[in-house]
Amino acid sequence: MRIKVQARRLALTKSLKAYVKRRINFALDSRYDNIQGVTVTLTDVNGPKGGEDKHCQVMVKINGQKEGVISEQQADLYAAIDSAASRTSRTVTRRIERLQKKATRLKAAFHKMRPQKKMPRDIYEEYENEYGYYPHA
Repeated sequence: MRIKVQARRLALTKSLKAYVKRRINFALDSRYDNIQGVTVTLTDVNGPKGGEDKHCQVMVKINGQKEGVISEQQADLYAAIDSAASRTSRTVTRRIERLQKKATRLKAAFHKMRPQKKMPRDIYEEYENEYGYYPHA
């Protein structure tokens, strides 16, 4: 899994980049095989004005599905990263479980569609009705 970290209108330090990678790796570690890549974009919306303006956007490319985008905006950048990582973990898990359930349903449907083997006529049992015996066919 490749994690790409980008920053807009704020300085991307080595420690911030390492923190983002550590949080995303921890959040998505159990689903590592199903993820092609992750792009994390950190943005300071208002600049030096302050307020709830730290934005973290996580784009996850899952095998067999479209990209998932999770956005989180908080006053603190680290809180935004933590919240986005947590939501990304839940979203990816839910999407992968849906894919697995869909595969199971399709497998069961194809199994039902398979032609049934016909039994030879000579092994059918005979059943008795009120008028006598007749072959069940």
